[in-house]
Amino acid sequence: MKKIYPLLWASVIALSTSINASAQMANGTTCPDLNLTDINGNQYNLYTILNSGKTVFIDVSATWCGPCWSYKNTGILEELYDTYGPTGTNELMVFFIEGDPSTTSADLNGTGSNTQGDWVTGVSFPICDDAAAGDALQTGFFPTLYMICPSKKVWHISPSEVLAYWTVDRHHNNALACANPIDAEMVSYTGETATCSDVSLKVKIQNKGVDPLTAATITASSGGNQVATFDWTGNLDQFEEAIVTVGTTSISTTSTVDFTVSTPNDVVSTNNNCSASISMAPVVATQTVVVKITTDQWGSESSWKIRKSNNQVVAGGSGGPYTDQAAAGEFAQPDVTVTLPASDCYRFVMSDGYGDGMCCDYGNGGYEILDANGNTLLQGGSFGDVDNKKMNAQFTGIEEAINTSSFSVFPNPTNGVASVGFEVKNTSTLSIEISNLAGQVVFKELKSVVPGAYVYPIDLSANPSGMYFVKVATGESNINAKINLSK
Repeated sequence: MKKIYPLLWASVIALSTSINASAQMANGTTCPDLNLTDINGNQYNLYTILNSGKTVFIDVSATWCGPCWSYKNTGILEELYDTYGPTGTNELMVFFIEGDPSTTSADLNGTGSNTQGDWVTGVSFPICDDAAAGDALQTGFFPTLYMICPSKKVWHISPSEVLAYWTVDRHHNNALACANPIDAEMVSYTGETATCSDVSLKVKIQNKGVDPLTAATITASSGGNQVATFDWTGNLDQFEEAIVTVGTTSISTTSTVDFTVSTPNDVVSTNNNCSASISMAPVVATQTVVVKITTDQWGSESSWKIRKSNNQVVAGGSGGPYTDQAAAGEFAQPDVTVTLPASDCYRFVMSDGYGDGMCCDYGNGGYEILDANGNTLLQGGSFGDVDNKKMNAQFTGIEEAINTSSFSVFPNPTNGVASVGFEVKNTSTLSIEISNLAGQVVFKELKSVVPGAYVYPIDLSANPSGMYFVKVATGESNINAKINLSK
C-alpha cells in the first residue's frame, strides 16, 4: 500500500492552514480578480484576460513540494500553454503561482535550500512568486490547479484532468465548456458492474454550460435496445454534478450498456455518451467457500466481509484487520472457510483503510475466493478504498426449507380466524409470528416440521381490526405477508 507522501502532505496541510484560514473556494463560485506580476516584471490582470474570452489555468504550488515537482516535470502545462496559449491558438492563459511566502527567488531557480529543483528554466508561461494570490484563491493544499472560465466561475481540477479538458481532438468543444450556454455532459457510469440478475443503472452527469441545467433525459441501451430511461429534473450550476439512477434492468450474460444524456439546445454532442460493461457474477454451486488473503506490509489496513443481498453479514464471514510487518512483502493469512446459509446474491467486500488496495508497492498482496472444489470465484488486490464483487450462490440451503410459491394466507381479509398455508421441503424448526402495526407480537408458535404441506389456523378474533403482519421463519430466512383483520 502506497504511503509515498504522508508526512509531506501533512506539512502541506499544516502550511496551507497557516496561510489561509478560510474555507477553500467552492466550485462554481466567482473567482476574485487578481493583479499578477511575474518574476520578469510583466503585469497581468485576471479579469482583463477573462473578459477577452479566454480560459485561465492557474497552478498554485510550492518549491519544496514533491508532488508539485513531479507534476511540473510532466510538461503538461507547457504543452497546454504552447499549443493553446498566446503563441498558439490564443484560447487560454496559464500561470504558475508559488504560494508559500517563505520561499525565495533562489528556491524558484533551484539554488536555494527549500526547493526540489529549477522551476524556471524551460518554462514558457508566467511564473509569479505571489503567496497573496494563493491566499486570494483560498488554496488549501499544494499543488492546486484551478480552471477559471470567462464567466469568472472557478473549478478545481486534478492535474491529470488538464489534457482531458484540452486535447488536440476535443479542445474546441472543451474550450467552449466555459462559454456554451447549454451543455450537459455524461461523465461516467457509477452503478454496479457485476450482478446476479438485476442491476441498478446509475450515472454521473455534469452541467458544462453557463446556464443552469434544470432538465435532461437519460437513456440506457444494450444491444441496440433501450433498457431504461429517466427524465431528470433539478438545478445544476456550471460544473455541478449529479448522480442519477436511470432504472433497473436484468441481464443474463456480460453486457455493454450505453448511456446518453440529452437536453434541448445542447451545443456539444461529443460529451453526451458513456458505456459500461456489466458482468454476471460467478455461480457458486457449493455451500462453503474458502477465503484466501495475502496481505502486503500494511496488514492492519486490510479487512473483509461477505454480505447477503439484504446487506446482512454472513456469520463468520468477516476477517481482518491483520498484522503489520517490518518490511514489504507478501504475507499469507490463514484460510477462512465460510458457510453460505442459502442461495442468494452475495457480496464480497474487501476494504483498505489507507485507500490504495493491497498491491503492489509494499508487496503483491491480494485475495482469492474459492468454492469447495477449489475453483476460483473472485480475486483481486489492486483497488482503492473498497473492492466490491458479487457471487451468485445457487444451492439448496436452510433458507429454502419453505416452498415460497406455495405460501398463502386465507381468507384475507378475515373477520377473526385466518389460515397460513405452505409447503416444507426439509426437516426444520419453524416459527410462525403475527405482529400489529406497532410491532407488538400478538401470536407466536414454534413447530418442528418434516417435509410436507401444512395449514396452520391463526385466531385473531381477540384483537382489534387493522393491518397485521405474519412471518414464517426457518433458519435465517423468513417469509412475510399482510393480514387485514376486519370485524
